[in-house]
Amino acid sequence: MKNRMLQFAGMLALLAVLGKFYAVPAFAQIKAALVQVRDEPARNPYYQQGSCNSPTFQYCNVNFPAVPAGKRLVITHVSSLNLMPAANTITSTDLRVLNGFIKAFFPVSALPANGGTFNYASNEVTYATFEAGETPQFLTFVNSNANFQLVAILSGYTIDIP
Repeated sequence: MKNRMLQFAGMLALLAVLGKFYAVPAFAQIKAALVQVRDEPARNPYYQQGSCNSPTFQYCNVNFPAVPAGKRLVITHVSSLNLMPAANTITSTDLRVLNGFIKAFFPVSALPANGGTFNYASNEVTYATFEAGETPQFLTFVNSNANFQLVAILSGYTIDIP
């Protein structure tokens, strides 16, 4: 019996010594690393709405705020509503850099007329990027000399550029 008691005490001492040297590194491996996803779309959402009344009778443009320094703007969705005095007058709609390159074209769909106003809508998923300092611009071109209205909405997110 005494021999078993000594064996048990020796086993406990051995476990204590092994635990002292090996338990700390084992627990250190379990710790999770804290990670921050900086480019997650939900972290920096972007939403802008603008409108115009066409004074030129040939096109209507909505200029959005310029992209801030150190950022990149990613547009993922574009919506527009054109209120026209006549049917079939829109020739094209597009998203572009102000006075620059076209990023995307958008189809328009006719909606029911409302009191002599013909409505055309666009609601499209897209992918367009704008760099720091660039100004997004949405344009609608028409083929007649008629005053019309445009409402445009851009949504997406911004990314920090190191």
